[in-house]
Amino acid sequence: MSGFVAQGTAVSDAGRVRGTNEDRVLLLDRAGPGASLYAVADGLGGHPQGYVASDLAVATLREEVPGLLAEGLPPREALARAFQRAHRAIRSRSRGQGPLAMATTCTAVLVAGREAVIGHVGDTRAYVIRGGKIRQLTTDHSLVAELQKRGAVDPSDARTHAQRHVLTRALGIGDEAPCDLLAVPLRSGDRLLLVSDGIHAAVGPGEVLTALRRARDDEEACRLLVGLANARGGLDNASAVLVRVRPRWQDTAARVAAPVAVALFLAAGGLTYRLEHSYFLGVSRGRVAVLRGIPARPLGVPLYAVVRSTSLSPDDIPPAYRGRVLQGIPAESPEDALTRLRGLLSRP
Repeated sequence: MSGFVAQGTAVSDAGRVRGTNEDRVLLLDRAGPGASLYAVADGLGGHPQGYVASDLAVATLREEVPGLLAEGLPPREALARAFQRAHRAIRSRSRGQGPLAMATTCTAVLVAGREAVIGHVGDTRAYVIRGGKIRQLTTDHSLVAELQKRGAVDPSDARTHAQRHVLTRALGIGDEAPCDLLAVPLRSGDRLLLVSDGIHAAVGPGEVLTALRRARDDEEACRLLVGLANARGGLDNASAVLVRVRPRWQDTAARVAAPVAVALFLAAGGLTYRLEHSYFLGVSRGRVAVLRGIPARPLGVPLYAVVRSTSLSPDDIPPAYRGRVLQGIPAESPEDALTRLRGLLSRP
């Protein structure tokens, strides 16, 4: 079965300076048949209702994308329309409150089929971690990013530049949804990371890789990233969304294997009980004996043990019953087996 399935984990924190957390995250492992949706939105802190804008952004994505996919829209178009509707929802909510009443950045990833479609506006970011390396997928919509393109700012200075928080695009500002869209082919073992600027402004890509290697699981990895940002001042809200993708056939195999494993466990338990609590009258080492277990030897391995051996050989059993003894005669207990033996010996 082709395609990938995804599972997301997220941690979001207000930081050490800001009184409220205006970041919002979205985890939707099931956004439709074969589709998963994740996002991080960062309400602009300098605007009166940044948290309302980030709320609207993730809520609109959650509501719109599954419905658009169900209508048959391709993932790229579904995500683009959802961004447009989020932009209009924010604009509508802020109407009458001033031109900059609310705005938010937003980066979303829609995993569908064999690719990840990324929608992006602002300075939240998406990365892919593949083969022990990390690569930034999105381009910041910020003044510093523009200055870098022109060669006016060295990349090593970008994280500390005085105007690093000045954005050139955001949801809720302007007439049209100013988002970038890109598709990334997926490979087995890929992880996708979405972060708000509270993390990438404080934690470098190399440190991200170190945190991912040290973490026992994805939740701990997200907590390590947020913890690093807070340890370096926690100047902004910090959010991390880590998405793990794997081939769909592995997911299908795991779902099939789980009930099979349970069945095998129960079967093994039932077999163990029978081996310990079942008795029969049979033959072992050429002697009639009382045995515990079942009269079988799969691959030459006996599934029984001798409880009591007698001095009788199979030839001492009347011919009419000798075959039954050789096959094994079930008994309720060792005493019952001996009673059955005495009964056979008393018959002609």
